[in-house]
Amino acid sequence: EQRELDALPGRIEALEAEQKQIAADVANPSLYVSEPQRATALHARATQIDDELTAALVRWETLGSR
Repeated sequence: EQRELDALPGRIEALEAEQKQIAADVANPSLYVSEPQRATALHARATQIDDELTAALVRWETLGSR
């Protein structure tokens, strides 16, 4: 559990960085014209990241309170 707790901040940081990059990518209107499939995939990944971040934050809080 200690190793998991130690790894969580890095995991959360990586997810947040990926989330930020996706937000920048989908903010570009030309993406929807030039690469509509990629835009759809990015939106799906953004939703997945939200779920992963929530789980990681809950886990971090749980492990940190022990």
